[in-house]
Amino acid sequence: MADASIDKTTERETTERETDSEFDETDLSALQKDRLFRSIMANVADLIAVIDAQGYRIYNSPSYYRVLGYTSAELKGTWAYDKIHPDDQAQVLEAAAETLKTGVGKKLEYRMQHKDGTWRILESSGSVMRDDRGDVKNIVIVAHDISDRKKEQWERRRAERALEQSRQSYKDLVRREEMLNRRLASQIRNSLDLKTIIATAVNEVQDLLLIDLCNFFWYVPNTDPPEFQLVHYAVSHSSLANSVSYPLSRLTRVGQRLINQEIVQIQSIYTSSELDNVSRTILSESGFTSQLLVPVKTRSQKLGVIVAAHCQGSRPWSADEVELLQAVANQLAIAIDQAELFDSAQANANNAQAQALLIEQALADLQKTQSQLIQTEKMSSLGQLVAGVAHEINNPVNFIYGNLNHTNRFVRHLLEAIALYQKNYPEPVPEVAAFLDEIDLEFLQQDLPKMLTSMKIGADRIRQIVLSLRNFSRTDQEGRKPFNVHEGLDSTLLILQNRFKSYGDRPAINLTKRYGDVPMVDAYAGQLNQVFMNILSNALDAIDEAHADKNITSEISIITESSPPTEVNQQPMVAIRIIDNGNGIPEDIRKKLFDPFFTTKPVGKGTGLGLSISYQIVVEKHQGRLECFSKVGEGTEFRIEIPL
Repeated sequence: MADASIDKTTERETTERETDSEFDETDLSALQKDRLFRSIMANVADLIAVIDAQGYRIYNSPSYYRVLGYTSAELKGTWAYDKIHPDDQAQVLEAAAETLKTGVGKKLEYRMQHKDGTWRILESSGSVMRDDRGDVKNIVIVAHDISDRKKEQWERRRAERALEQSRQSYKDLVRREEMLNRRLASQIRNSLDLKTIIATAVNEVQDLLLIDLCNFFWYVPNTDPPEFQLVHYAVSHSSLANSVSYPLSRLTRVGQRLINQEIVQIQSIYTSSELDNVSRTILSESGFTSQLLVPVKTRSQKLGVIVAAHCQGSRPWSADEVELLQAVANQLAIAIDQAELFDSAQANANNAQAQALLIEQALADLQKTQSQLIQTEKMSSLGQLVAGVAHEINNPVNFIYGNLNHTNRFVRHLLEAIALYQKNYPEPVPEVAAFLDEIDLEFLQQDLPKMLTSMKIGADRIRQIVLSLRNFSRTDQEGRKPFNVHEGLDSTLLILQNRFKSYGDRPAINLTKRYGDVPMVDAYAGQLNQVFMNILSNALDAIDEAHADKNITSEISIITESSPPTEVNQQPMVAIRIIDNGNGIPEDIRKKLFDPFFTTKPVGKGTGLGLSISYQIVVEKHQGRLECFSKVGEGTEFRIEIPL
């Protein structure tokens, strides 16, 4: 009996729902036959749906099918909440029940499934339809798709978060730069004691990077087997175990990379491909889980290693940390060279003749070392500053550039809407007509798209400049790499382009580029860019000095070409020729051009280091050639040759 009663009740409820639906559908059907109603519904962008009190669909507007991808047959008569995201169904059902009870609609935001399986975000409001007795029969839902707007909001928030992270990274970079240049560099230069220099560097690195342990090892090749011997270490707490030496025979892969002067990064000893099982066991037993190893090579060919170690889980070493430790290694190598030169000079003080020769050589080496130190510090600071500034500029520029497309689209839509109003309502009310005359609407419609195009061109230009700054400030922490000479020259010229323009009475300087078909060279990219900058800056200075009061066409030419092997050059070279039409250089001055601290410029205008450093980079670092050819009154040519 109970089952029969339930069946009858269910049958009665179904019959009532079908009766109500037929009533509503009859009303809607009559409406739908009206041409005006059909025309309105076909052009309405909002999604309109009518559902009965049980939640079944009675009517969906054409836009409903367009936005969600379904056909009329797929949705007609189905339960209205089956396409709503499971996490959003409860709030929608609760709102529908409240609307049926109170007759008052509620504004909602929820996700509805597209036919292709994706989710669209809808914002809807509800109202009710009543019968002749005033009872609520149906709910009318009016919704619009806000998925694109939500996506833009998410992208904007993500860009803002990235900008904030960039600001914090820049602050950390400035703090580390201050440590490197003010604290560490000054401390290790103020001492000529080798132990003090190494201890200072190790302690500062451990403190700055907040690592568990920092070591310095000397590589000793004449032991059997060769090994790395510990010189000094700094720890965060005294309980850390530490081995006195690492036998190279047991750390084969890592040791060989260090001997090749390569930086070794081990994020986790358990997953790193740098380690074999034996090496992994040795490090694990010593308590190390993550390491960053940077080699230090001195002029006397001694090899040291700075080891930053972490003892609690994996640690991904950031590019800033690697760059910082590489800069510390460079500073440390120079300081060790100075200490060794000082010790060498003291050891030979008893022999007057030998002492004089050694002091002369030591002074020459020290002068060169000092020039390297000054230039290294300057370029390190400049490179990090330029890279930091380029990174800081890049984020907001990308944010502006990315939003220009949306702005252009929105403005185009607004102008189209205004055009439609002008077409359909050609005679506006006096107040509107007066305002349109005041703002000069016709000029605004023509000029606004041009303004947006100009803004986009400007943003593109800033992006190109930032890219050139980043290319110019590249560090050489990973050694030699294939280098595009033309790309390096163009990046340098972009930075110097303001000096080629006319100013005051001085006309613009003509630049001629004749680039040949030259291959990539294996080089230190950042250092070659430094050479190009020094030589081009000198050429511009020479032209400014020569043509200051003369009506002469100023010219600089840059020529690149491949140079086959000769008796002088035993291997093929890439030649870069930089030619100016300045006053030229007298022979007695030309012979001293590459001497450290030699300059013909007045005090405060030059240090005499640019060409000296350039010569060391080309000849000593790249085994190339740097030559100067000049005729007084005709101009000067610098010829750089880099072996392939």
